[in-house]
Amino acid sequence: MGKSLIVFLAVLFCTAGAVVRAEAQTPLGEDECADVWKKAGGHNLSPDQAKPFIKSFVQLDTDKDGSINWEEFKAGCANGLVIKK
Repeated sequence: MGKSLIVFLAVLFCTAGAVVRAEAQTPLGEDECADVWKKAGGHNLSPDQAKPFIKSFVQLDTDKDGSINWEEFKAGCANGLVIKK
């Protein structure tokens, strides 16, 4: 039973990692990123403003100030974390 549990957990962790990687979108180019930024509000984005346009607020809010600025948003575009709408 112990070996079965270890195998199950190993499969679970591998599957979870694949799902997280699959969630990343194709990186957006600079013009596409700027268009999405404008649609989202074009200034520091609150979680509610950003939600329709991003995969994870926590991943983009790298300075942990509770908003996503243009630099953070651009990095998210480059990393495939921004959704083109």
